[in-house]
Amino acid sequence: MKFDLNQYLSLISFLIIPLVIFWNPSWLSLMGHQAYWPIFWLLPWALIHGPFKSMLLGFLLGFILDSFNADMYTQIPGLMICGFWFGKIESSNKFNNNPIHFGLTAGIGSLICGVIYFCQIVLKLFLGNSPLWVFSYGIQNIFSQVFLTSLLAPVFCKWLYLFFIKEYKLKM
Repeated sequence: MKFDLNQYLSLISFLIIPLVIFWNPSWLSLMGHQAYWPIFWLLPWALIHGPFKSMLLGFLLGFILDSFNADMYTQIPGLMICGFWFGKIESSNKFNNNPIHFGLTAGIGSLICGVIYFCQIVLKLFLGNSPLWVFSYGIQNIFSQVFLTSLLAPVFCKWLYLFFIKEYKLKM
């Protein structure tokens, strides 16, 4: 029986996401902030598989990332919203597979996920008395993530999209 790596490429790349987040390559960061790595995987996968499978996978991806994180904030709602939205973009035929669309869509998705995560932190901080400097750091973190995600998405998303579409056609 022949083992074909192309059949398992999406699973292998899905399992690499937490490793890249914890590795945090310094040559791909801006002032210590890194890109929002789950968007790089979720965007091309959602473009191929549609909104509902992508929303479910956004939940699964957020659940895995939250299980590694010890705080009480979650990434699940943002990734589910982005997965559904990315799938809807493709089903409405308004997405061209060019680098500008990948960059803009990934940047907006990163902004959505970052704002939802930041709103959870702000809500918790309002319930307890915390200093105001935390808010400026959070906003700086969100904009750094959006910038890096938008900058790197044309490379990573296009590359993964080509691999995922090849895998999808093999299964059909």
